Order: sequence, then structure tokens, then C-alpha cells
Amino acid sequence: MKRINFLFPIMMLAVLVLDVFIYIDFVKYLNLITALVLVYYLGGVLMLKQYISKEDIKVSKLVSLPVLVSVAFVSYLIYAIAELALPRAKDSIGAILLIATGALVFSMANFIVYMVDRYEKSIYLFVTACCTLFIDGLLAINEMYYYAKVFTILINLVEITGLYFLTSFFIETKLIETKSSKGKYF
Repeated sequence: MKRINFLFPIMMLAVLVLDVFIYIDFVKYLNLITALVLVYYLGGVLMLKQYISKEDIKVSKLVSLPVLVSVAFVSYLIYAIAELALPRAKDSIGAILLIATGALVFSMANFIVYMVDRYEKSIYLFVTACCTLFIDGLLAINEMYYYAKVFTILINLVEITGLYFLTSFFIETKLIETKSSKGKYF
């Protein structure tokens, strides 16, 4: 039976309070929202830290064509969203940079565990990272550029999906047992 990490309830509480302040007034409470988002991301990174070891991080795996294309795509996405949202948030550039940095670090931690592929449910972290990036991008557009109720519904559905997969990973994952195949071939 797995123990509950004290960070997980703190992360979920941060998301709950965060959502309330987003619905009340995103721009007015942006600094508080930033702090709560960073609590969630920092807690997630600290929880994922136990699934990453130095031996697992190989430059050849992390610097490959698919990874470089993904980094280029995410970088362009962040640039495009920032270009849309920054005119309305000129006074909050620091908060936006903190949120973007937190999202990238949290997503990188998820992607590293996924790419190392040592855990059964690591695909759940890939889904979580994609949800995180989608939520942050669409939320910035919805709150600072063009508001639409459909975006709000979509953000909530994707947020629930991301939290479900993150929670499922922490509950269900197990280390993949690697069996040596040296004796089976020639």
C-alpha cells in the first residue's frame, strides 16, 4: 500500500483555491494565482523527483529529433500566446514569466519520467504535461485576449483530465522489471 505524500493534498488544495480566484477575477488576482500555480508546479516536481535518477538522464535520449521538434513547437506556442496576452498584462510580465517557467519545469519533469520509460504508467505523465501546457496557454488566451465560455469549459475538462492522470500515475505506477536478455540470444 502506497503512502500519501503530504505534497499531494497541498497541490490539490492549491488547484481548488486557484480555480476560485480565476473565476472571480483573473487579472485582479494574478499575483495570488501565480503563487498558487507555483505551489502546484513545485509540489509536482518534488513528487516526481523520486522517479528520476541521474543514471536515467541520457543526453542521447533527451536530445533527439522528436524532442527538439517538440521543444521548438512549445517555444513557438509560448511566444505566440505571450504576443497575444502581453498587451493586456503589461504590469504582470513577471507573474506570467513565473507561470510559464513553472509550467515548463513541471512539464519537463513529466516528460523526463515518460522518456526514461522505467515506470508502467509513464504515459500518464505525458498526458499530464500536455494538459498542463494546453491549460496554461488557453487560459491566458481566454482571460487576457478573447473570452469564450466554451474555452472555460474546455479548460475545466482538460484540467480534470490532467489531474486524473497525474493522480493515477502516483497511485498505480510500478517500476518496470527489466529482465536480462543476454543469455537468450547467441
